[in-house]
Amino acid sequence: MWITKRTISMAGATAIGAVSMTLVIGAFGALGKTHSNNANHHGKRTGAPLIDESLAPSQPTDPAFHGVTPGSLPWVLKRGEVRLKRDGKLALQVKGLVIPVAPFTGTPGPVTKISASLYCGADLNTAPADTTQQVPISRKGDARIHDTHFTVPATCLAPVILVHPTLSTGEAMGTYIAVDGWRLS
Repeated sequence: MWITKRTISMAGATAIGAVSMTLVIGAFGALGKTHSNNANHHGKRTGAPLIDESLAPSQPTDPAFHGVTPGSLPWVLKRGEVRLKRDGKLALQVKGLVIPVAPFTGTPGPVTKISASLYCGADLNTAPADTTQQVPISRKGDARIHDTHFTVPATCLAPVILVHPTLSTGEAMGTYIAVDGWRLS
């Protein structure tokens, strides 16, 4: 049986076309991992988060950001993350944000509450775009902030989220104990 080059070429092109169409249909037909099949969103789509970052504990040798200095003691953090969406929803969670040295070993020491601020632009800009309300931090260093009315500026270049401590005396310190980013150990 004799098969011409033209027949082989046509069969190859048809096979490639069929595979390509299968891939295209699969790509356009997929829901994607960030979209559920739940149609209850009623047209309110907030899209991808503007900030979706891990948090890193501060060290006394860390730099100041926007005039805010790191805490005077080292901090450790088991897990921390922050997410800010366009619709003004900020969610921040810390687990195990504690001081690892005496006399506060394994606790947040005199810190009883935390808050978070968004800073934008150059470090010369010392005014935050917004700051959350203070929330309690447990003696294990666990806390959650859920702010549904956080101010999201139209432009925020070089965004930084800082987590601020509040002392048991009620004094809010001009420092940070965690910042968006990571610290590999």
